[in-house]
Amino acid sequence: MDEIRLRVKDAIRSSQRGLNQSLIAREIGMSTDALSRSLNGQRNFNAGELARLANVLEVSLGWLITGDPRPDSYVDESMDPVPWRRDQIAETVAFPAGAYREVGLTTGSIPHLDPEITPESAAGIVARDLSELLDFPFVHDLPAAIEGCYGVGVFVAAEGPDFDARAMRNRDLTYIVVRATGAWYQANLVLARELGELLSGRQSVIGQRGLEPANWPNEFALALLMPAERLLKIDWDRQTPRELANFLWESGVSAKALMRRLDGLGIRRGPALVHADEGTLQLLVWQDPDCLSHNRARAYRSPRIPFDLFSAHLKGMREGRVDGTSLAWMLDTPLAEL
Repeated sequence: MDEIRLRVKDAIRSSQRGLNQSLIAREIGMSTDALSRSLNGQRNFNAGELARLANVLEVSLGWLITGDPRPDSYVDESMDPVPWRRDQIAETVAFPAGAYREVGLTTGSIPHLDPEITPESAAGIVARDLSELLDFPFVHDLPAAIEGCYGVGVFVAAEGPDFDARAMRNRDLTYIVVRATGAWYQANLVLARELGELLSGRQSVIGQRGLEPANWPNEFALALLMPAERLLKIDWDRQTPRELANFLWESGVSAKALMRRLDGLGIRRGPALVHADEGTLQLLVWQDPDCLSHNRARAYRSPRIPFDLFSAHLKGMREGRVDGTSLAWMLDTPLAEL
């Protein structure tokens, strides 16, 4: 975190706005004392403060946190009618980078797929990669499968703005943040989509994303969770509602995602999918009232951080190197309870 502090000080010195510390503190919602102590290394900046500093000082949030010199995280506020909404997403997505830096951890580098590969072919390759390490279907614990196979940290953020998932890649950090939800079947899909973003080599800029993700990652996610060869073997005209519910459960997807996939493959929907109008959760509970108590149904309800990062922060707290603020934020737990 000392490197972050030094970059903030450098950005203040280099700012063309000529702001003093008192004015900067006022603009980012900090007390002058808190800003001074952060600049002197007596406290750490939190992610929200860094996001607001990036706007005020007109520098890249990615650079402040990671040291990446590419100025790709800052966009002029005149281009964004709701700038603070972008900052809230930036805070949620950027925080893990600061948490990794705080304890000196890095992640593995994820490989890039051939840029000409189709989503179907890419999904087949990735499905084999994910399955090799597990003795159970990877969809049963997709976050753990992704971490184990690619070394990508997967976080579930309980607090934050209204977003579904975001991936971030830097020189030595790669991770995905998923918004906490009880709809595990939706979380699986957006997590798979963000994995597709990374594998296809798209650079995910911290806190910025178009209204609609690129189509390739969406198609990749559908193909990964619902392989075409499996769907083509099913007689959808004769499928019962119970069989449909079992398919959704084992595939970890929603009825709406299944309909999109069938439509994309030109497969006619069967009569059982009429029940999908009631919603995936209602269909699953109707067929299996106990499904909500299963671990898979709780996978994205609570905060989640990679085990190596969790362990490093606990060790840092025992040794007095970190104060637990980042760990408390990631776990959505009061600092006093850690």
